[in-house]
Amino acid sequence: MQEKASGKSAAVKTGFGIGSALIMAFCITIPVMLVLAAILTFTDFPDKYTTIAVFMATLTGLFITGFKAGTDNEKNGMVRGGLTGFAYMALLFLAGSILLKDFSLNQRGIIMIITGLIAGAIGGLIGTNRKIKPLNRLSSFGNRTASYKKYIK
Repeated sequence: MQEKASGKSAAVKTGFGIGSALIMAFCITIPVMLVLAAILTFTDFPDKYTTIAVFMATLTGLFITGFKAGTDNEKNGMVRGGLTGFAYMALLFLAGSILLKDFSLNQRGIIMIITGLIAGAIGGLIGTNRKIKPLNRLSSFGNRTASYKKYIK
């Protein structure tokens, strides 16, 4: 029998959440990269900032990956975020290697993998330790009498 823990089953809470975190990260990273490609195509964006822009878009995806893995789990957010960041970078490395037909791991690739681990771990740490505001505060926003109900018998 599965126990319910804050709206999610206990099986989901104990899992790593890598799949859903990776899907969410790619759903954010791919449109950002498409917008960046359109900006590079239709404007005279300086070439020296292209690598930085791609790195920032990838870093955002890595952070979101770790954050999602951290929010899906109650413990070990840093470890699980680092694992999802590593999985994200491994998928990017495999996709790039298949497209370029070059499976060599150079210094830039190693730096990106380490960056993936660190950014995913930071996102997982923040995702695990975030504070959730209760929804009943939001529902009683305009209603002052709702906050005094616990004192009325």
